[in-house]
Amino acid sequence: MADLLTQVKTVNVFRNGAEVVRTGKTELKEGTQTLYVHGLTNSASADTARLYIEEGVSCANLRFEEADQENVHSRELQEKIALLQKQIEVKEMQLTLWQNNGDFTGHDNVSASEIQDYIEKLPERMEKLHKEIIALEKEIRDLQKEVEEELQKEGLPVLVADVTADRDGTFACELHYHETAAGWNPVYEIRSEKEEEIEIRMRGEIREDTNEDWNDVKVSLFTGDPSTNDVLPELLPLYLNIQENNVNLFKASGRAAAPMGMKMSMDLEDTMVAEEVAEAPMMRMETQEAEVQNDETMTEYALAGNRDILKGNKGTMADLQKYVIPAEYNIVTVPKADPHAYLVASIKTADLPILNAVEAGIYLKGRYTGSIYLDPDMTKEKVDITLGKEERIHVSYKELAKKNSTTLLKAQKVVEHQYETKITNLSDDDITILLKDQLPVSQNKDITVEALDLGGAKLEKDYGTLEKKVDVKAKETETYHLSYKVMWPKDKRIQQTRAHKRAYCPVCGAPVTGRFCPECGSDTSV
Repeated sequence: MADLLTQVKTVNVFRNGAEVVRTGKTELKEGTQTLYVHGLTNSASADTARLYIEEGVSCANLRFEEADQENVHSRELQEKIALLQKQIEVKEMQLTLWQNNGDFTGHDNVSASEIQDYIEKLPERMEKLHKEIIALEKEIRDLQKEVEEELQKEGLPVLVADVTADRDGTFACELHYHETAAGWNPVYEIRSEKEEEIEIRMRGEIREDTNEDWNDVKVSLFTGDPSTNDVLPELLPLYLNIQENNVNLFKASGRAAAPMGMKMSMDLEDTMVAEEVAEAPMMRMETQEAEVQNDETMTEYALAGNRDILKGNKGTMADLQKYVIPAEYNIVTVPKADPHAYLVASIKTADLPILNAVEAGIYLKGRYTGSIYLDPDMTKEKVDITLGKEERIHVSYKELAKKNSTTLLKAQKVVEHQYETKITNLSDDDITILLKDQLPVSQNKDITVEALDLGGAKLEKDYGTLEKKVDVKAKETETYHLSYKVMWPKDKRIQQTRAHKRAYCPVCGAPVTGRFCPECGSDTSV
């Protein structure tokens, strides 16, 4: 019988699960014997375990057993702990004796010099005993930790192999298996340091809960997930039928809610930070970026050097990749939906390294200012990344008098709308604001929307969006007017509906497509 003790050497971590490689050496005798391979965890997929060994060894049978035999090393540690506890008892008795012997009442044959000598040496002797007890207690705690680790090994699965060696010798071995109690999540940071670019950092949060630490191991992260069944979807027939239109459309009214999934707070200077001269330049500590390899079905991020991945729920962070993307910065306000101005970086959608909705931390000039959920629409040319509120800008928006009339010749009802937006610059600097507004868009040939005064704004007809850059001098206010009229048959009623917008969970802010949040499980209809 031979034992093979293994240690984790390499881990390939997937989004859920990891491929673990353990290495070790074993002494084999020439001939046939049973090899017990240790190292599998309770969370390992035993059926994925494979054993590799040097040439000269053949295997006739491979099976799994439970390590229920008594752990000899654990028993030796417990015996040592018992001896140390006895030593502590002896020293505590010595302390008691030294204290009790300090009472010289009734001892007539003790001289004054002997009493003085005893009293002078007593603190030193007691201090020495206290230190010895403390050292012994620490040794016991360390041994108890070893005992716990050894006891955890009891009951673990053991790979048992009936092997035949062609010679006596030491053989190197590898144990490969899939570990379920591990995985990683991407963590994104958006950093704004320069005016013409934005930096997106991708980091990996690695977690493992296998009841052992992975020390000094080579780590690679993979974007795939072996736990999911990736099956090519089937297109079922799509049928069209005529049915009565009985949809109950709602009438939109009032202001739209502020963007959800955004939690940030900024000071007045957060978006315009004055340059300061530092006495000595400081550099942000970062780990070396991973080596990226794009394969057919997943991407590999091979981390530089070796890492310690500790067990537990707190993940280990690693820098994976950095993207520097050209960006256009604007201070944007959409007063019809939100009476605030925001600092926004616009980038080309094709440059964005993120395809799905993710949460990203925002850093302006190196300061953390909050986080947003970035949900790119790949059908649009650009993506707007909101970096924070611009609190030096005050915006007011109101509808002026509405005019109603009827054209007799065409039997049409006409309503003229007028809106006024005021933008006040509270800062000491001149600022250019990108103002966004809208006209309603007709989806029926009987409804006509006619612009009367766009105030110089540029109109996107398909969506009805208006954009205009407004220069606002320091401590001054600029006013923008918008007016348009809507005409439709007077015997008809108009229904206003908003285009569908992706919803976000009110609890965690994650994108939601159904009633329940896919991240936290909250009922979003409440």
